[in-house]
Amino acid sequence: MLVTINALPLAVGVLLSCSTTLGATAVYGRLTLGLGWAFVQLAVLVGGTCWYEHRVASCTSASATTAASPAAGGA
Repeated sequence: MLVTINALPLAVGVLLSCSTTLGATAVYGRLTLGLGWAFVQLAVLVGGTCWYEHRVASCTSASATTAASPAAGGA
């Protein structure tokens, strides 16, 4: 399943970059299919990065609090 999730955006990107007529298809006004796909990829990249950073920060905060609690109470 993971291979399919990773291969699908790659396949669409290759298809749009190889076929100029497909990538130049107008979607809405001057927005083309290729440009729309680029915006979607950028949004996924930024969203995934923010999600990952939030997840790491919350895990780090929880482990730092947990590690500090026994030392303060037991000393």
